[in-house]
Amino acid sequence: SKRKLKLAIIDAHALIHRAYHALPPMTNKQGQPTGAVYGFTTMLLKMLTTIKPTHVVAAFDVKGPTFRHQEFKEYKAHRKKPDDDLVAQFDTVREVLKAFNIPIVQKPGFEADDVIGTLTARLDGGLKKVVVTGDKDIWQLIDDDTTIFTLRRGITDTVLVNEVLMREQYGFGPEFIPDYKGLAGDASDNIPGVEGIGDKTARELVSKYGSIEKIYEHLAELPTRAKTRLTDHKKGALFSRKLATIRRDIKIDFDLEDAVISDYDEQAVYDLFEELQFRSLLSRLPKSDGGQRVGQGSLFGSRASGKELKLDRPDNYHLVESKKEQMELRKLLEKQKVIAFDTENDRLGARQYPIIGMSWAAKIDGKIKAWYVPVTSRTVKDWQGLLENPKVGKVGHNLKYDYQVLKQSGITLGPIVFDTMLASYLLRSGTRRHSLDILAMEELGHKAIPITDLIGSGRDQKAMSDVPLNNLAVYAAEDAEVSWKLYEIFARKIKDDGLTRVMRELEVPLITVLAEMEWAGVKLDEKVLKDLQKRIAGRIGKLKKNIWAAAGREFNVNSTQQLRVVLFDDLKLSTEGIKRTQTGWSTAARSLNKLRGAHPIINMLEEYRELAKLLSTYVEPLPVLVDEKTGRIHGSFNQMVAATGRLSSADPNLQNIPARTELGRSIRAAFTAERGNRLVKADYSQLELRIVAHMAKDDKMMETFRAGEDIHRATAAWVNGVEVDEVTVQQRQAAKALNFGVLYGMGPNNFARAADISVEEARLFIERYREQYAGVTEMIEETIEQAEALGWVETLLGRRRYIPEINSRAQPARAAAERAAFNFPIQGTAADILKMAMVELYKKLGDQYPGARMVLTVHDELVVEANKDEVEGAARLMKEVMEGAMTLKVPLIVETAVGSNWRDMEGLVISNQ
Repeated sequence: SKRKLKLAIIDAHALIHRAYHALPPMTNKQGQPTGAVYGFTTMLLKMLTTIKPTHVVAAFDVKGPTFRHQEFKEYKAHRKKPDDDLVAQFDTVREVLKAFNIPIVQKPGFEADDVIGTLTARLDGGLKKVVVTGDKDIWQLIDDDTTIFTLRRGITDTVLVNEVLMREQYGFGPEFIPDYKGLAGDASDNIPGVEGIGDKTARELVSKYGSIEKIYEHLAELPTRAKTRLTDHKKGALFSRKLATIRRDIKIDFDLEDAVISDYDEQAVYDLFEELQFRSLLSRLPKSDGGQRVGQGSLFGSRASGKELKLDRPDNYHLVESKKEQMELRKLLEKQKVIAFDTENDRLGARQYPIIGMSWAAKIDGKIKAWYVPVTSRTVKDWQGLLENPKVGKVGHNLKYDYQVLKQSGITLGPIVFDTMLASYLLRSGTRRHSLDILAMEELGHKAIPITDLIGSGRDQKAMSDVPLNNLAVYAAEDAEVSWKLYEIFARKIKDDGLTRVMRELEVPLITVLAEMEWAGVKLDEKVLKDLQKRIAGRIGKLKKNIWAAAGREFNVNSTQQLRVVLFDDLKLSTEGIKRTQTGWSTAARSLNKLRGAHPIINMLEEYRELAKLLSTYVEPLPVLVDEKTGRIHGSFNQMVAATGRLSSADPNLQNIPARTELGRSIRAAFTAERGNRLVKADYSQLELRIVAHMAKDDKMMETFRAGEDIHRATAAWVNGVEVDEVTVQQRQAAKALNFGVLYGMGPNNFARAADISVEEARLFIERYREQYAGVTEMIEETIEQAEALGWVETLLGRRRYIPEINSRAQPARAAAERAAFNFPIQGTAADILKMAMVELYKKLGDQYPGARMVLTVHDELVVEANKDEVEGAARLMKEVMEGAMTLKVPLIVETAVGSNWRDMEGLVISNQ
């Protein structure tokens, strides 16, 4: 039945051009240009997994004039000849399509648009069609059975456009797009339209009257200027419409059966991706079903037969069950300098679920061997000597997890010498694709056994202990073997990229520190949150009534659709500068910010949303995260998320607790110390600006920090031309926004908004700032130049970030890359300094204050829980270690405070003796 089928029609030329201009230049080892091919293939894979078509076809333009050129010689005449690098990639895209068994359709004398139009018209009768394009001209093909899968920005921001969305954007139906272009013209195709009738007037006319013929029937109703223009150019309007109309009746050879996407040549795709160096795309490939036709299955259907999965065990994988065999394996592994290691526990949860097995891998006599050993929480202790042996280095993938699995049995894994997940992150900090399965595909060309093949998914998911032992052994041994192979590859790459120090001295030791922090957790006072919940709920209730009164009627405040009607239809608020979304005018925070002051309802809505977010993100979820056994929250601290190297946290996300608002601080009050203990906080003072002063070697900035002065007050004095003691609170606040804003690419408009000053004042302030801190300006320029020349920037410790987009032809992408280029050395160095301090503090706390433990970190702040009698000593140690983490040309300053909870903390003055 055609109603079960979905045909994707790819507008190949449009996507290739879009990819070419959106991405920086790329080449493979042979020097072959590949950027447009990479972008096209990325979009192809996203389309396949997003809309899940059963059939796919690609439409291409054919070189040479079309019937439109014959009718109008100036059609597209102003277009520049495409770059040679772009032209060279069209044939490569055809190779990609061939490897996926996607047929190509084209017709001499016609454009791809006409091929697509004919296909959508011919293949009717309920067949769903999705046109994949970046060209809005094709929106005229939209109907009940045809939608558009298009790009909004770059190559990854996509949207599915139907007639409803199209009407919202244009104000009229798809059938009138040619009429609209007949009036407004199309500069990109050199379609003239009617001189003097611009986009706005054309939209208004077509929205009100429809076709060009209908508009001319109502000519008398139009303003004089528009009437005159139309009267003089009727023939031109009709001719322009004809040029803009997609043909839907050309003769083309196409059989729907040829477009079935149920099978493709996996090996051909792998080989081509290897040649093009598209390893990062290998893990995104959909499964080929071995040639089944539609109706029997597709790339996206289940291939499970319902029978028990039976895995063949390779010769180098060994299941080790008996005590004697396990003893012999331990003796063998004790002789190795480095071994790969992995644990299996019953379900996902390092602290919650018991260990059921371990896998190992090592290179013995030049060959990699892997073993799986079934164990329990008790029998794993037989392996404690090996697991803690200081002479046998352990490598693995995400070893923080395995560390905590073993800690359940009182075993401390060590020494950890390498983590392949961390290595992947250091080498490719711009992506979050660091899973073992993905890396196996990208680095080794190996398709690992998905865990879902063993335990299923969803409600029917099994425990690992229910998996047949042989299957579990193969799966686990494969993980250990892949970890070993990745270790061999990544160890060399880490060395080649100068990242050995960052890996060895910072990230690897931090694994243990973070694992112990997560294990310790932090106590939560649920009563504080219950009281806060009542306060917030009461305030939300009052706000809702006030919002209804301001709107003149009741509505669902949480519904963006209903809010949109209230703001823009009922209250008639201006839409100038407001972004259009798929469903209408945006009501996001940025849009409300632009409407601030336009109506009293805006401030109420902003407060309502802030309170609702606090309630749903923290106040209500936090008690659910408390462990019943410990009464504490055991969150996750992530090393491999932020591209800058900063730590992030989850369950809960500590970074987003708003510390500046009274309610946000009230949430912090719920994080407390156990009875008899106190929380000790140590926070770097203006760490990033001190790093800037060091890197820029800026005399003014260094003098300020060395003298112990307030950098924001000093900046305000210089910029405003006043004495330091005459600086007002508002001037200091503006200077603070300026100090950080200039560093991170803030322009005059954003600075004016942040500092509550005029745009002209903001522009003058920025100019003065750059004159005063000339060293900073020079540093920013030099950093961008380095990024353009090398393709990367680095921190003081040598952490790198690759920024290929710095040479992008697309200005927005290049501008974002420039901001990232000069942000990273500063923010990355700040992250490195905090991590160095954490590693050193962990060692010294254990020696000097065994009862103290790190429990929290957020931004540039560390929190330790210590016995109340050891608070001053712990605070002194924290200050000493953090201030000595790295030597800069200006002093690092750390402020300490102590309290029974994270909010109510009093400053602790500690001398530097």
